[in-house]
Amino acid sequence: MLAVGFALGVVAIAGLPPFGIFASEFMLVSSTFARQPVLAVLLMAGLLVAFGALVLRLQDVAFGAPKGPKDPVKASYVPLFLHIALVLIAGVWLPGEVVTWFRAVAKLLG
Repeated sequence: MLAVGFALGVVAIAGLPPFGIFASEFMLVSSTFARQPVLAVLLMAGLLVAFGALVLRLQDVAFGAPKGPKDPVKASYVPLFLHIALVLIAGVWLPGEVVTWFRAVAKLLG
């Protein structure tokens, strides 16, 4: 269960769809391409390097040889999957008040 939660967390942090971070990364990359294509290439390279580092850590931790004590873990997985569910919901649906607030902030930022 912990490996599945960790893998989902890596996918969420990497900004892959349908998680909430994907929308912000997509908008950042697309607006950068529209204004400064050269910087967008550098941004994409940085995102790919970050994604590669995340996948390398995921392979080590989730699929590598176990290290440390072999005792079963007595922990609750509720916080892990609750947070992943919140990020997933934010990627699929946001309440109207949050959307209004985001639009107000975007208007202030220009």
